[in-house]
Amino acid sequence: MPRSCLRHLGGLLLGLALASPLAFAAQPVPAAPLQQVFGAREYDARIATPDTLLGFAHGSQAATPEEIHAALLAWAAQSDRLRVHTYARSHQGRPLSVAIVSSPANLARLDALQDELDELADPRRTSEARAREIIARAPAVAYIAHSIHGNETSGGDAALGLVYHLIAGNDGETRALLDSTIVIVDPLLNPDGRARAVGDLRGFRTAQPSHDGQQLARGTSWPFGRGNHYVFDLNRDWIYGTQPETRGRLALLKRWHPLLFVDAHEMGAQDTFLFSPPRAPVNRHFPPRFREYLERFSRDQAEAFDRRGWVYYSGEWNEGWYPGYSDAWGGMRGAVNILYEQARVADHGVRQANGQVLHYSEGVARQLGSAWANLQSLRANHRQLLQAFWDDRKQVTGGSGEYARRLYAIPGDAHPTRLATLLDLLALQNIEVYRTTREWRPGAATDTLGRRTSPTLPAGSLIVPNRQPLARLVANLFEFDQRIDEGSLRKEREELLRTGSGTMYDVTAWNLPMMFGVQAYTLEGGMPGDAERVGEPAVAGAALPAASEVGYLIPGHDDGALRAASALLQAGLQPRVALKPLELDGRRYPRGSVVVTRYDHRDRSAEDLRQALAAALPHLREGIVALRSGQGPGDFPDLGGGEFGLLQAPRVAILGKGAVGSQNFGFVWHYLEHGLGLTPTLLDEAALARTDLRPYNVIVLPERSGPLDSGVRDALKGWTEAGGTLVAIGAASAALAMKDGPVKARTLDTALEDLAPYRGWLAREWLATQAGEQVGARLWSHAAVAGQPAPWPSDIGNDKDDLKAREAREQWRRLFAPRGAFLAARCADTSWLTLGCDGVLPVLVDANAPLMAGDGVEAPFRLGAFVSGGDKREWTAFGWAGIPPGQSLHLRMSGLLWPEAQERLANTAWLTREALGRGQVILFATTPVFRGASHGMQRVLGNAVVLGPGLGASAPILP
Repeated sequence: MPRSCLRHLGGLLLGLALASPLAFAAQPVPAAPLQQVFGAREYDARIATPDTLLGFAHGSQAATPEEIHAALLAWAAQSDRLRVHTYARSHQGRPLSVAIVSSPANLARLDALQDELDELADPRRTSEARAREIIARAPAVAYIAHSIHGNETSGGDAALGLVYHLIAGNDGETRALLDSTIVIVDPLLNPDGRARAVGDLRGFRTAQPSHDGQQLARGTSWPFGRGNHYVFDLNRDWIYGTQPETRGRLALLKRWHPLLFVDAHEMGAQDTFLFSPPRAPVNRHFPPRFREYLERFSRDQAEAFDRRGWVYYSGEWNEGWYPGYSDAWGGMRGAVNILYEQARVADHGVRQANGQVLHYSEGVARQLGSAWANLQSLRANHRQLLQAFWDDRKQVTGGSGEYARRLYAIPGDAHPTRLATLLDLLALQNIEVYRTTREWRPGAATDTLGRRTSPTLPAGSLIVPNRQPLARLVANLFEFDQRIDEGSLRKEREELLRTGSGTMYDVTAWNLPMMFGVQAYTLEGGMPGDAERVGEPAVAGAALPAASEVGYLIPGHDDGALRAASALLQAGLQPRVALKPLELDGRRYPRGSVVVTRYDHRDRSAEDLRQALAAALPHLREGIVALRSGQGPGDFPDLGGGEFGLLQAPRVAILGKGAVGSQNFGFVWHYLEHGLGLTPTLLDEAALARTDLRPYNVIVLPERSGPLDSGVRDALKGWTEAGGTLVAIGAASAALAMKDGPVKARTLDTALEDLAPYRGWLAREWLATQAGEQVGARLWSHAAVAGQPAPWPSDIGNDKDDLKAREAREQWRRLFAPRGAFLAARCADTSWLTLGCDGVLPVLVDANAPLMAGDGVEAPFRLGAFVSGGDKREWTAFGWAGIPPGQSLHLRMSGLLWPEAQERLANTAWLTREALGRGQVILFATTPVFRGASHGMQRVLGNAVVLGPGLGASAPILP
């Protein structure tokens, strides 16, 4: 659905239309969708009509998920052309089923057909002769997907019409189509969202038809019907596979290899109908030959619309850069990928700006007519498409071309839980992965900061060869830095300068290594000879350790340690976390390791404590260590010292409704429940000022679209001062960091009046990391010597401009804010918020306000990684601050980031933490939880939530 529902026909025109008496002239009621598309047809009387099964006229209103699924099951019992396969269940337990429609002969050999398509999909094991044999006789597979956004309902109802026509139609055209194709109709990609949307539509339905597009029923209630149970946009989940609906689809489709992939949507009610192809930029890994067929299918669809007098368009707002949409994912696997966007009617009908009413049945008919036109194109071209599919797979698995010698490598000695999750995803996507069995030095490589390097990869490192049947998808998932073509960049910049709004529709960076927060390398060359193919990843789990009178330790190099700490806290234990690296019993462990001591559990027997550790076992990929001694040698901390913070069980609430962004709310909710094993309370923002907040010690404020109400802000301030941990994200952080806000941190635009304190604090942070180099023999001189000059703010920035000039410069740079680019965030290893993180964390940055941290405010992550090698001996002014002597600043990792935005964002804080009374406030400049896939960033949110009550706030000592 486009960003603007009224991109073509503005609200002013609509108002004029509603005011005009001509707008209410009599307009014929349109026929049912099947009649609009196929005319008067005779259907097999043994097959129940959609009207009969639904209990109302098909296309007169949106059907519920239960009604649609029941219709499929009823038809499966009546027709030998249909099989119904349930491939997943939603979070709320609703079935997701496809209707597989073809001739009885084809249906009788579905397994054999899948085997043949598998052969065609892998030229490494299939001869040319065998490929010609398969191409000559195999049917083409079409996947027609509907209503992945639950409130875009017409597609699901069109699916019913399509299935009925295919199984009940007796005409020669339909029979010929079924002989040469297998049509997989997926009517309910998001049943939970649709249930929410249809519930509102029926709950607010008026007794007499209302054609007002602003009718309450059409808006649906917060969190709206677009997303699934956790409000995820499933149309962005195809490359990440985080949701059960998507995971089921990935498993279903990886053996079907569809040649036609349709994704049916809706857009604003004042629009018309959009279909593919998209405009530039088009993802450069899309198979070029299939672009030709896409244009051919588009011409056929346009002719079908012209015959019926339906208007349409292509391109405009729809660009083809992001590979994670439904149709884009299908295209990367070798399908003609087509997007539909029908003007959203949702109920009786909507009066458009031309004065005419667009009825719901007409929207359903356009979706149905589009699918039929595309299926006819598939039938006409299916042998050529099978050949093109084979030819493309031969090309990408061949010994020449850009994929032939490219490898992606991930060291196997860090983040085992993330790597296991990555392996699970790649297996689901049918992508081949290998593991080294010994140390490997591959030679020249490029790391995620764009540096040329020569890594040494330990045994157990992962290798993903780009040369494999799904090479185009592999490149999209792993290529660090895809570049947009020059023509599209010129148009993007021109649009920004003319209108203040760019043309890019989604994020411009998405690769898996950065999303997972793991180090990775791009290599050119051959595979190591001893590499082994990786199968399904091992399931997490460990055995109970031996009994100990000292305590137990969970190594902290893995995210599983944080999840285990959460489980132990919920089991009533009192774990501690190591704030510094440690050595116990002759073995070294990283900071972030979790310790459970006998001393903290003297109310339990030794065996009872050991058995209680079972709560942590399902989340661990190596065993719990039984400690023999709590003494650390040398300067390593001892178990009873202050470097082991006692944790408090988090009692979490998430603010929702009102101005809270529903999607980010869902991301946070999903991570807390499924990533941390917590059960958060979901609070209504409107009722917060009168809500008893004492049961909670953590409150999370997700992204939002407006300021915080003063009553809400005051309630949160008082609660935090009493010992709470307040975590805010994106615009919610900005709402707290305003001039009159309760925190010291500021947004960049509110700090412009005096930047000197922020520059000074930045310099002190840098000098603290270089303290060892600033101590020399002259320290012990008996003669007086001068100290190190203070890094005055004027040395690292331009203080000469007046406030108006700084504000104008900030406004100019803000114009170029990114829409989703990966930036390097340098990590302060002195903060507990950075536990489990590497020295540089890729963070996804958008248009949210940058944060500024001065005296009294910690900045555990700042944007930009310092890299030794600069030739300057003094601070170099850059943006609002500067770059230290002898350093260069690496900022952009992946995606579109204009130079003006770099000057604005460099050295700003991605995360701040400060005390407020007995509590603390933690601000994220941009969201750490993105589409359930940002495993590196979300670890930081996990630290804030699980560790925060014990490490950053003052918990009372209870009697």
